[in-house]
Amino acid sequence: MNSENYAAISSSSTYRMITKLQESLPRNVVQSEFEAMLFGESSDEEDSTAIEKVMQESCPKNLPTEQSSSSNTVILTLIWMNNRLGAAYYNIVTSELFVMEDTHDDVVNFNVTKTLFRQCQPRYVVTTLGMFDDFLNCLKKLVMMETLDDDRSTTSSDRSLQTIFKALPKKENSYETCYHRVRCLKLDSEPKNAENSERVTFLNALLDFKAHAMIYALGLLLRFIDKHWNSITLDPAGKASFISLNYVTLEDLVMIDDDSYKALNIVQTKYHPSFFKFGNASTKMQSGSLFALLNCCQSRPGVLFLWKTIRHPTRNIEVLDQRFDVIDFFLDPTNQSVVESLTTCLKDIYRLTNAILSRYLGPRARASDWQRLHKTVTNIIYIAYICENYDDKIQLFKGIVNSITDEMHYVKYFIELIVDFEASKRENTFVVRANVDPQLDELRNIKRGLPELLTKMGEKDMENNLPTSVASCNMIYLPNIGYVLAIKQWTNTPSDTNDIPDLEFKFTINGVHYYKSPCARELDNSIGDIMSRITRRQSEIMLKLVRYINKHANSILVAIQLCAELDTLLSFSQVARNHNYVRPRVVKSQVIAVKQGRHPLQEFHTTYVPNDIYSGQGKSLVKIITGPNACGKSIYLKQVALIVFMAHIGCFVPAESATIGIVTHILTQIITIDSISLDASAFLQSIRQINMALYASTPNSLILIDEFGKGTSETNGLSLLAAVLDSFVERGVYCPHVFVATHIHRVIKLLPESPMIETQTFEFITNVDESLAFLYRLVVGSSTCSFAHSVAKSAGLNEQLIKRSLEVFKKVKEGALPSRIPEIQRRDTVKHIIERVAVPDVDFDIEELKSWVRQAILPPPMKF
Repeated sequence: MNSENYAAISSSSTYRMITKLQESLPRNVVQSEFEAMLFGESSDEEDSTAIEKVMQESCPKNLPTEQSSSSNTVILTLIWMNNRLGAAYYNIVTSELFVMEDTHDDVVNFNVTKTLFRQCQPRYVVTTLGMFDDFLNCLKKLVMMETLDDDRSTTSSDRSLQTIFKALPKKENSYETCYHRVRCLKLDSEPKNAENSERVTFLNALLDFKAHAMIYALGLLLRFIDKHWNSITLDPAGKASFISLNYVTLEDLVMIDDDSYKALNIVQTKYHPSFFKFGNASTKMQSGSLFALLNCCQSRPGVLFLWKTIRHPTRNIEVLDQRFDVIDFFLDPTNQSVVESLTTCLKDIYRLTNAILSRYLGPRARASDWQRLHKTVTNIIYIAYICENYDDKIQLFKGIVNSITDEMHYVKYFIELIVDFEASKRENTFVVRANVDPQLDELRNIKRGLPELLTKMGEKDMENNLPTSVASCNMIYLPNIGYVLAIKQWTNTPSDTNDIPDLEFKFTINGVHYYKSPCARELDNSIGDIMSRITRRQSEIMLKLVRYINKHANSILVAIQLCAELDTLLSFSQVARNHNYVRPRVVKSQVIAVKQGRHPLQEFHTTYVPNDIYSGQGKSLVKIITGPNACGKSIYLKQVALIVFMAHIGCFVPAESATIGIVTHILTQIITIDSISLDASAFLQSIRQINMALYASTPNSLILIDEFGKGTSETNGLSLLAAVLDSFVERGVYCPHVFVATHIHRVIKLLPESPMIETQTFEFITNVDESLAFLYRLVVGSSTCSFAHSVAKSAGLNEQLIKRSLEVFKKVKEGALPSRIPEIQRRDTVKHIIERVAVPDVDFDIEELKSWVRQAILPPPMKF
C-alpha cells in the first residue's frame, strides 16, 4: 500500500483491515487455538481455587492501581564488596529483573552509584549494614536529596511515593544466604518442567556467579521481595513473578549529575510522567523544561519512554543514527499520511502491567479495561502493518513488525470473540458473548425461561401438594436459601401455618409465609442457583482468557515498548518540524561544530540571536567568555550544553548545521536557586562542582563554568579560576571542551599563551546617554568592563544611587578613599557646630562658623 492511501483510512476501516489481516491466519489453526485455550486441560484444583477467589472477593481494595503504579515502581539493591559495586533492581510494574555486573566506582564521589540511582528512580533502596561507611553515607544523601525534591514538587497526598532507604542486618543476609536464594530463582521464561540441574544450567547461562557483588545484590533483592512483597504491593494473597532477567550497562551512558539537569532545565521532578499531562503540552513555554518542550507524545508509554530517554543520554552512535533515521522518515513530506495514521493509532496504546492484568481476575475489571487491552493489541497490530511497508529502511519499524506474533493476533481475536463490551459496560462486570460456550448458553436459556418455569412449578404445587385453603402462591428464588413457595392468601387460614403436610416452613415476613415445597426441592436439585452457575462459568472462561493473555504478555509488553519508542521519536519529529531543527552528525572525534545554534527554550521568550559553537579539531578547547552583565553569557553556555545533550538522546537540534563529537560527561558549575536548600554556601557548592569537573572529566567531556569565584573575594576567585583553567590546559591533547563565563577579566593575563585558549565576548553598543544596547552576537575578543552601572540604570535603579556608586568606583580605581555620602557629611557638620557653640567660655572665629553653616546647608557639588 502506498503512503498516500493511509490518510483515507478511518477508524472503522482500520478495524476492518485488521480483521482482514486476522483472516489471513488459517481458520482451522485459529479454531484449534481457541478450543485449546477455552476447553483445554488444566488443574481442576488450581482453577477451583482461582474461581472461588474471583467469586468471593467483592472488590480487592489493596492491590496497586494504575495510578499508584505509575510512579516509583523500582526496588534497587546496592552492594559494596571488595571495592566493587554490585547492583540489581526489580520493576514491580513489568516484573523484570535487572542486574549490573561488578563495577569499579570512585570512593570519593561514587559517580556510578549516583548515575544508577538517577536511572532507576527507585521506590526502595536496599543494602546491608556493615558496608563501607562512605558508601552508606552516599546512599543516605541520595535518598535525602530525592526526598527534598519530592517535598518541593508533590502534595501531601503524594508523600507515600517518596524513596525509602533500608539497611538490612548483615547477619541475616550474608553472602552465602543470598547466593543460595539466587540459585532458587525461578523465571517465567525458563524451560517448563525443567529438573533442578537443568535450571542451574539455565541460570549459569544467564548469570556470572563469579561476579560476587552482583550475585549478593540480586540475592538480597530476592530475599527482600520474598519478605516484604505483601507490604510493597499491599496484596495479601499475591506473590512476585519474574518475567525476565536483563543486564544494566553504563558503558554507553553520558554522565550528567543532578545539578546539571537542574541548571540546564532539562527535567524537573514535578514534570515526571506520574504527574505531567502528555499530549499537547500547552504549558511547555512557561515550564522552562526541555522535557516539557519535547513532550508531544500521544500515549502514556510514550511519555514514560521519553522520560527514560532524557535520563539515559547515550554514546552509542548506532542507536543515535537509528533514531535520527526515524525522525528523518517522519519529516519527509511524502510520508505525512503515515505520520497521521501512526499518530491516530498511538493514542490508543495503553500500558500493560501486572497491576493492570491483576484487575482482569476480579470484579475490578471494568468494560473499559477490556476495551483498552483490545484497543492496545489492535493498534499495535495495525502499527506493525503500517511499518511493514518500510521495515527494510527503518530498523525500529523492523523491530515492531517482528514483535507481532500469531499469539498476539489470537489475543485480539479471543477478546473480540469472548467479551461482550456493551453488556459488560451495562452490567458493570465481565460478560461473555453468546455462542461462545455451549454450557454457558444453556445456562442462559434456562435463566431466560426461569420466570415461566417458576409459574408452572407454583401451579404444580398448587394442584398436587397444597391444601384447598391456599388461595394463591408464588414460586421464588432467595439467595442462600434456594427456591421457596410464598403463600400470602388463604381461603380459610389454618390454625397452625407452620405445620402443613409436604411443606417445610421457613419463615414469615409481612404476613407472607415461605415454605420448601416438593417442587421447590426439585428446582433446587435440577436448576439450583442459576445466577451463581452463570457467574461461575463466566469466571472460568475469563480465567482461561486471562491466563492465555498472561502467557503471551511478554510479547505484548515488548511491542508496547517499541511503540513507546516510536511515539517518542514521532514527538521529536513534531518538535523538529515546528521549530526548524536539523539532524546533527554525531561522530567519535573530539569536536563540537554548530552553525547558528539557538537555545531551545530561550528562543520562545524573546527574539533570539543565533551564535556559532566551535571547539576541537583545530579550534580552541578552552573558551573564556567575557562581556557586560546580562549580555547573554549564561544563556550561551546552556545553549552549548543543551544542543550537545539533545544530540545524545537522538533528537534534532536548533541550528543550521551541527557536528557533535561523542561526549562522556556534561559537567557544570552553575549555581541554581536550589543551592539554598543544601547544607553549603554558594561558594562551597561551586567548589564541589568544580572538583567534580576536575576529577571526573575525560578528553571527551563538556564542562561549563559560570561565574566561578564570585562567592569570595576577587583575588581569591581570580587565583582559583586561573588555577582551574591552567589545570585543564596542562592536559594538552587530553583537555576537555571547556566553556567559561566570567567577570574576572584579569584571569586572561594569568593564563599561558596557548592556541588551546580563546577569548570571546558579546557585541554591544554604547548609546549617547551611556546606556547599553546588546547585540547578543559572539565575537572573538575580550571585555575589560562589565558595565554594571549601565545595566543597573537600564534596570531602573535609583539614579542617585548610581551616581554615588560611580563616585566610589572611580575613587577606588584611583587608589583613593571615597568621600563620605553628602547627607552624612552634613549631619556631622551640624553636630560639630553644636558641640563648639555649647562649650562655654570658648572663643571661635565667626567666619569659620559661617563656613560650617554653609557646608551644612549647601553641600558641595559632586564631581565626575
